[in-house]
Amino acid sequence: MLFLISVSPLLNAQNTVSPYSIFGPGEIQNGGFGSNLGMGGAGIALESNNSLNALNPASFAGMDSLKLIFEFGLQGKMYNISNSNQSLSGFEANLAYFALGFKYTSWMAGSFGMTPFSSVGYSINRVNYIEGMNEQYTSNYVGSGGITRFYFANAIKLLRKLSIGINTSYLFGPLVQEEYITGSSIVPEMMIERKDYLRSFYFDFGLQYQFNIARTEYSLGLTYAPEQSLNSKHIVTAYDSDYSIIQGEEYNSDHLVIPQIIGTGIGITRERAKLAIDYTFQQWSEVEYPIQADQFANSHRFAVGLELTPWEHRAINPGYKNWTYRIGYNHESSYLKFDNKTLSSNEFTIGAGIPLYGAISNMDLSISGGTFGSTSGHFTKERYLMFNLGFSLNEMAFIKRVID
Repeated sequence: MLFLISVSPLLNAQNTVSPYSIFGPGEIQNGGFGSNLGMGGAGIALESNNSLNALNPASFAGMDSLKLIFEFGLQGKMYNISNSNQSLSGFEANLAYFALGFKYTSWMAGSFGMTPFSSVGYSINRVNYIEGMNEQYTSNYVGSGGITRFYFANAIKLLRKLSIGINTSYLFGPLVQEEYITGSSIVPEMMIERKDYLRSFYFDFGLQYQFNIARTEYSLGLTYAPEQSLNSKHIVTAYDSDYSIIQGEEYNSDHLVIPQIIGTGIGITRERAKLAIDYTFQQWSEVEYPIQADQFANSHRFAVGLELTPWEHRAINPGYKNWTYRIGYNHESSYLKFDNKTLSSNEFTIGAGIPLYGAISNMDLSISGGTFGSTSGHFTKERYLMFNLGFSLNEMAFIKRVID
């Protein structure tokens, strides 16, 4: 618990520079740990085994009752953001997630940890006109912060084939926007700071069902999160050019809304091959923010991933023959809509799982290359390479000592 508290500020670190993170709660993270990330973010139907699967709280019921599993991951992103006039390139890195999972009994398991829920990071210039006049002034909007999720999930195994789970999360973190106003003889130079300090609970649910046909194992997964309003303290402060406070306002707000989210998935496992296919729907069209009433559309995300272990694991094998290889792809039509055009993303992923001591722990490596947005008209397009390094550390922790 002390470790969780000490590193939580790193999860709040800004890990996006997308101008689109100005909308809604910011750039929402799709979640998933090392093995999921190598499969394009797919895995709603897959059980947790030697690694944790946070995409579905029901998955934790699949853990070995003798194991204690600790997950953590690092993430680096090389990006280029461009529009018809200019471009920006850079690199950023941060702690991505960490979690702990284990079984309480032979039929009940749980996991807790921290993951990023959304990220905010942008710098946007806009020329405005004073109402009723031909006088212009410039606003530079700078955003930072993000929402961090501390989750506690519990899963129950029913009838050896059916698992159900519930995920109780506590969302926290600041969403900050600073507006710098310059360039007018009528409007004075000033800075307006808007902050949302989020402190709110969030709930989602999951189900998994497994069955065998011949020598092939099939699994079905379902996740659901109802629409939920997030409580925050909203603070608006105006400063003059000397950064002296002109005016301040503070009130409690619930204008941050996360829509209904439904996810489905299928998993197919045969010998040393595993296939996962997911579809996720987010009902953003029913959500309205105070100044973003007509800019949301329903979001659809498709993900497919393949995991292969070409050779049987043996101690005498060359190292690469004991690796697990992964490949994946996902496409998402985002919830952002401008001039009746919805922005979309495409991402390809390759990865590998490298066994560590005793072959019960893994180091998971993956590289994702993708695009989001468009350079047509006034839109912005992001091209990126994402580097993921994750560890699934397994410990045999629940063996009774036998005394002769």
